[in-house]
Amino acid sequence: MLGPREKLPLFVYGSLSEGFYNHDIYLKGKVLTKHEAKTKGKLFHLANKGYPAMIDGDEWVYGELVTIEDYEKTVEEMDEMEHYYGEDNNENEYNRVILEVELIGTSGKVKAYTYKYNEESEYELKNRHEEVPHGDWRKFMKEE
Repeated sequence: MLGPREKLPLFVYGSLSEGFYNHDIYLKGKVLTKHEAKTKGKLFHLANKGYPAMIDGDEWVYGELVTIEDYEKTVEEMDEMEHYYGEDNNENEYNRVILEVELIGTSGKVKAYTYKYNEESEYELKNRHEEVPHGDWRKFMKEE
């Protein structure tokens, strides 16, 4: 597994967010700081899998910007969970990418890692997905 080149914060927008199942498995007790944040993209809910997928887009996607302890080990575990096998690998379900994230309530912007859905993968985004029009998966799940 290719570890991260830089220890950037992580932007999480789905099941890794606080209160959801993957947060409890991968991040609980490891979060040093957390801020509400947003970034540009387009968000979908994968109904057959029960989790979201963000792709490139011009809409706001809302989530949390976190810094974590035990960085390399935690990112490696999340890479495995997200089916990320390295840069430019078509077998990735998600790609770990660097993007600009805006902190909500401030004018601050930072670079962060996030997992974007790999539209070139064998996984089917077109199969049983629903657009999350407001870009907030937490809100979407409460509406369900």
